[in-house]
Amino acid sequence: MDTSNGSHGTGSGISAAQRELEQLRTELDDVDRHLLEDVRARIEVCTRIAQVKRRHSIPMMQPQRVGFVQNRAQTYAVEHALSPDFFRSLYDLLIRETCRVEDLIIDADGSEPERATGPSGRGG
Repeated sequence: MDTSNGSHGTGSGISAAQRELEQLRTELDDVDRHLLEDVRARIEVCTRIAQVKRRHSIPMMQPQRVGFVQNRAQTYAVEHALSPDFFRSLYDLLIRETCRVEDLIIDADGSEPERATGPSGRGG
């Protein structure tokens, strides 16, 4: 059977499929690198928010802001035919982690609160 036209079988059809998969996986790896960097950047911004909250004695938890962020994520999911449950779960994790980091900064004793987010002080 000739597999050079992409039909199923053995030979060059498999290597073409493997090449296509490798290209897509490379693309996915690039998306993942951006995603990880964006999560790090989000946490870094939250460390700066926590520092402002600490300086001005503002409570860490801001329920109206949490609700706004959750609603925005769910609306995005619906608008893009994605799972609102998945986006809610994703943002639950993101918010939980940023609250943890903010708590460490707000509750720090004043000697380098940025250390709560990692050695670089940049959220990771």
